[in-house]
Amino acid sequence: MVLLWLGVLFIIIGTLPFVRWLKCKVSKRHWRVCVVEQITAVANNQITAPEMLHQPTMLVSFRFDGQVHSVLVEYREKMFTRFKQGKACTLLVDKNNPQQVYNNAILWQSYGLVWLLAGISLCAFSYFSLI
Repeated sequence: MVLLWLGVLFIIIGTLPFVRWLKCKVSKRHWRVCVVEQITAVANNQITAPEMLHQPTMLVSFRFDGQVHSVLVEYREKMFTRFKQGKACTLLVDKNNPQQVYNNAILWQSYGLVWLLAGISLCAFSYFSLI
């Protein structure tokens, strides 16, 4: 019975990132799509927590309401190579605060999928252990 409840908890945790993604997709009035004008790989020298010390970042410049803004975001190899190849890259930008961007990386979806699959596995294992 404990495995079943643990599995249900894992499934709930696994669905939270997808609910967040759906909420951001539905709430289109909050985010604006902006084309990236320049990407530069940078070393972040800010004082930060030790866990974040070796996290690579990149400086992304984009135009929002006629003004150029630049923000530091997590380094994404796929986006960096697409930009270097001349392909269009976009960011989702908060319409009230252009320094806040929605980094639509797939990483959090992968973690959600792992939690979801672990929960389903635990539920299945608890079902077959009862038989």
